Amino acid sequence: MKIKGIILGILAAMLLSGCGPEVYLAKQFVQPSKPYRAAVYFPEEAQVTLIQNDEGEYTKVLDSLNQDAFLDIVYAAYAEELGRYGVEVYVPEDPDSIEVDSTDWLLMLSKMEIQGLFTPYVDQLFDLIDTYEYTFALNTVNVASWFDVNDGQWRPTLFYEHNLRDDFRSRVSRSRENGTQYHYDIKTLTIEDVYNYAVFLGRTYADYTFNYMMNRYILREMAHKNAYPRFKLRWDPTEKTFSFQEEEEGFMELEAEE
Repeated sequence: MKIKGIILGILAAMLLSGCGPEVYLAKQFVQPSKPYRAAVYFPEEAQVTLIQNDEGEYTKVLDSLNQDAFLDIVYAAYAEELGRYGVEVYVPEDPDSIEVDSTDWLLMLSKMEIQGLFTPYVDQLFDLIDTYEYTFALNTVNVASWFDVNDGQWRPTLFYEHNLRDDFRSRVSRSRENGTQYHYDIKTLTIEDVYNYAVFLGRTYADYTFNYMMNRYILREMAHKNAYPRFKLRWDPTEKTFSFQEEEEGFMELEAEE
């Protein structure tokens, strides 16, 4: 762990000082010679599935979900957030003939799956002697999305999934009269939470899209000199700063099926 901390410290110092080919190329990418444009396409509908638990029950949070509204909200948030990154989202005059190159992109949300289910959440309580576990079934909305991207050539399909769950909070109180008592509170998901979640997803997809394209650019340019990036970067368009992209952040590239 110490070695990893030292390496991260060195990389952070390099990043803050603006050194290294990765940062140099990232600066080139966020200041392109001509503006980025993107034709964005979303599916007409999402695949919605309700998964029963062992007792045959299923969450009711998606009962009143309007798929069209959900996808429209994701699209609007996605387009707006891409605009903050300097990407103009436009509607092509001819959808069968779209110009694609390094600054003109085709971005397609090819598939979205929305699942409503219960997931177990294990809360643990520790005292000086024992460990106590309390398990709760929380309402969960899982959204999985597949993106296909073309910037002159098709990239591997990109995947991302995320869970929205009931808000769970717990605490422990101790007193001479009652001893140790465990308290918890669950704020159950509402359909309004799900639509707000659509905004979060759209913004997250835009963040991941831009930073995926930036890191692909860095990879391609360094390959010309037989070099390979040591890390991935994230760009914050508000603060105008770069940071390291954690391993769990961003899209996952899927291998092509043979």
